[in-house]
Parts: sequence; C-alpha cells; structure tokens
Amino acid sequence: MYCAVALSVVSLAALPQRGRILSKLADSLHAFQGESPIGAPRPTTFLLGIFSMSGEEKAEKRDAIRKTYLDIGDERICKLEEFIRQAEETPNKRICQVPYTFVIGAGGKFRPDDHTDSATLTLDTDQYGDADIEGDCTYLNIRENMETGKSPTFMKFAALISKEYGIDYISKIDDDSVLSPHLLFQFINDDLPIAPYNRRMYGGAPVPSYMHDSIYASGQFYFVSADLANYVANVLTPDDRKNLMHSRPTEDCDMGSFVYSNPNPIKLINLSTGQIWEHPKKSPKDFVNAWEVEIEHTLPRNSYTYTLPFTFFCPIFLSGKGL
Repeated sequence: MYCAVALSVVSLAALPQRGRILSKLADSLHAFQGESPIGAPRPTTFLLGIFSMSGEEKAEKRDAIRKTYLDIGDERICKLEEFIRQAEETPNKRICQVPYTFVIGAGGKFRPDDHTDSATLTLDTDQYGDADIEGDCTYLNIRENMETGKSPTFMKFAALISKEYGIDYISKIDDDSVLSPHLLFQFINDDLPIAPYNRRMYGGAPVPSYMHDSIYASGQFYFVSADLANYVANVLTPDDRKNLMHSRPTEDCDMGSFVYSNPNPIKLINLSTGQIWEHPKKSPKDFVNAWEVEIEHTLPRNSYTYTLPFTFFCPIFLSGKGL
C-alpha cells in the first residue's frame, strides 16, 4: 500500500518541470534556459573527491580519468595542490573553481577504518611507501575501506581545508563514474550559491531507504556543503556515526543517515532527472569510450517518469530486502 501510494504521488505531483534540464551537452556553453546567473561576488568552489585505491589496476583507472574529464583544457578545474597555491598567493584572483584529488586509504591494516584518534590525518604515501608521480592524490591515514569510514574521514579532511582555503562544496565520486565537467560547471554556476548561503545542502541522485525511512544520494556521485561535511566529520562522534549506520554498512546510505541526523532542515538537490555522469564504466577502455563516444549523446540524462525510483525499489522492499 505504501509503495502504491508513493507511486501515484510521484507520478502526479512530483514530476520535474519540462525544459528545466539542458537538452544537449552543447547547451552548457550558454545561459541556463534563459535564467540569470546567481551573481555571487566570487565563483562557487567545488572539491571533487575521486575515490581510488592503491595498486596497478587503480593507477590505470586514475590515468584514464586524467586523460578524459580532468583534461579539457579549462583552468577552472585543477589539482587540489594548485588550488591551494592560488588561494595562498592570489586569493582574490583564483582561476581554479573545481579542485580535484584522488582519495586513497593509506594507513595499512593496523589503522582503523575511520580516523578516530589523534594520529596525523593524511600521509605522504600509500601503505606501501608509494606516491603517485602526478601529485594529485590525498592519502588518508586509515585502513583502506569503502563502507565503514573512508567517506567520513575524507569529509574531515575536506572540512579542514575548506575552512582554510574557501571551498563551498565537497563531493565524492566513484572512479567508474564518467563526469561531464561542462555540465558540472554549469550546474555549479547556475544553482549552487557560495558559503554561507549554502547551508545544509546535499545533492545527488536520491534513493529511498526503507530501513531508515529516508532518502539518500547514490554513491556514484554526491555532494554536500562544507558545513555539512564538518557536521558529519566533526560534530557527529564516531559512536554517533556507528549508531546511525545500517546493520550492513553501506557508504552512500550511511552518509545519508549522517546528513539527515542534523536537527535543522536539509536542502536536497535532486539530480536524478538531470544526471551529469555515466556509471558504471569499470575498465579504462570502457571509461575512455564513454567519454569519447557516449556522454555527448546521453547526458544530461533526463527522465520525466519518476523523481524517486520506487518502481525499482518497491518490489525489493516488499520482499523484505533492501536498505
């Protein structure tokens, strides 16, 4: 009954407005459907945290990412190291708007999954003593994991540098998600205000959680405002996060629980009807092919049939499964 009602509500009352989403990728070069830019005194800044791991296979995937959506000849996207340099040397003339870093758990098997102690937060190399020659990786001082603490630890790191260098949003993206940087820039400039006018913003493709009676942003790509990153990493204690986690730890669902534990209203930005990434593209070959051939024709993905994917999840929930 719940799912049937939810489907009717979504189909009749919650459909996005037609024409709200760009019709094709090339439109990103123009004003967004005639809307005026926000007009902030400086460009909105958006940290792109690309989750990776140590090892040859993941190094190849990082190379594929560097050769595709990170290499578009646009100075507005840069290594985090370069963004920090600009913030320190020419803070009022920063060009870079989207700093990126590959996020790797580097502490080895004797470190906790979540950074809960007084040990240094980041390291210079991975657990094997290796450092990527490109200089664009952040090595977190935790045991490598995907579900139980890597994301909160990254939020802890990001909240720290956001306060120091003026970053408005923190994002997490999987290394098998192919992002359209052109659409990302347009989305940022048209829809994301700078701090402090962006409090408690949380965005991505929403997924319903039956167990938690809430929704969360899919881990393929999501973002939070810097104040929410600080809330998740520093206001919530490790015990708070543990109590909020699902019985089977699931990174994106648990992050949603962390975010929605905030006692103040959360401003959810739904990207399910204007998806600006393709997922999953597991192999470097598939990743590059998606970049060179697919996304020009498939993004932004715009579905007018649903806002939340109840048609997919309701049968799962009714069978007693799902999150």
